[in-house]
Amino acid sequence: MCAADIIVVDMSEASLKLAGKSGADHLILADGNELEAVLSLTDGQGAEAVIDFVGEKGTTSKGLAMTRAMGSYYIVGYGEDIKVPAVDLIITEKNIIGNLVGNWAELVELMALADRGLVNLATVEYRLADANQALKDLHNGKIHGRAVLIP
Repeated sequence: MCAADIIVVDMSEASLKLAGKSGADHLILADGNELEAVLSLTDGQGAEAVIDFVGEKGTTSKGLAMTRAMGSYYIVGYGEDIKVPAVDLIITEKNIIGNLVGNWAELVELMALADRGLVNLATVEYRLADANQALKDLHNGKIHGRAVLIP
């Protein structure tokens, strides 16, 4: 995927398996010991960049704790407030970055990678008439990747 080691933390074994197939270097089950596991893999330093796709149920505090000094914590998922004393951010020089979809340059790069066949999208297709079932499957954790509605 890139020169950095990719560590993926998830509650789902199936999602971790998908991450492994996609090239992740380390797979960690979110079982309550994920912070210690990430710190162990990074020699106690934490990750240079953490991307939190959940943003609730304690992932914001754990994600920030997994982020090394002068690292960046990207929050994509939302649902809880990020609570961190300002002095902690100042002393560690951590960055908290909200991210909805990326920027134009990243989209151009993504399209170029997709054109070369280097992007593998994990999708499950549903007919538009089955939108409610897609939502139920998402809610119940049956979809690993993205659900796509086809008109």
